[in-house]
Amino acid sequence: MIKEYLTAVRSYLSDIPADEREELLQFYEEQMLDAGYTMEEVKEKYGSPKQFARSLKIEYFIESDEVADEDMPTSKRTKNRVTLIWLIVLGLFASPILIPVAIGLVLALIGAFIGFLAIIFGIYVGIIGTLAGGLFAFVNGIILLWQSVPTGLLFIGGGLLLTGLVVFFAPIVWRLTRWLFEMLVQFVKWIGHRYLGKNHVKEAQ
Repeated sequence: MIKEYLTAVRSYLSDIPADEREELLQFYEEQMLDAGYTMEEVKEKYGSPKQFARSLKIEYFIESDEVADEDMPTSKRTKNRVTLIWLIVLGLFASPILIPVAIGLVLALIGAFIGFLAIIFGIYVGIIGTLAGGLFAFVNGIILLWQSVPTGLLFIGGGLLLTGLVVFFAPIVWRLTRWLFEMLVQFVKWIGHRYLGKNHVKEAQ
């Protein structure tokens, strides 16, 4: 019966690479057999195959994200994170008692996303505007040199200053952008681990 249960769990784990999926299932099969669980006890502890598979996938993607190194392609890590967020949202909506949490999370994600875009848009528009202003002042300064050297030098200096500010602050803004996104991901991961991780399967039923 336990093998049939885990076979059903396996059918929901297509998002996990085959070798890691089999290793994971083997671990839980040995754990269940060693503990001498009956089928009723397995369902009581882990929930239905679909619920258990969902919690395993969430834990898998959370752990994969936390141990991801710089060698992992950005596209793959982004895909894993999108999958994780989607699993958490679906998992929350699948549990009646967690629907309020799901609605709150979705609204928070939408609000955070809109706010995030607004902040980033404002910052980058400011950077582009400053850079354009600096280049404009620099070019005009060169032109004005033929009419008034002090005025031309003033414009050139102002243009170089504005351009320098952009060069200085651009990496800081990029790091800030990544930090804000990272905080959003960490919050979603906390929600998933708290309410849908394998240690909370029964709470979400």
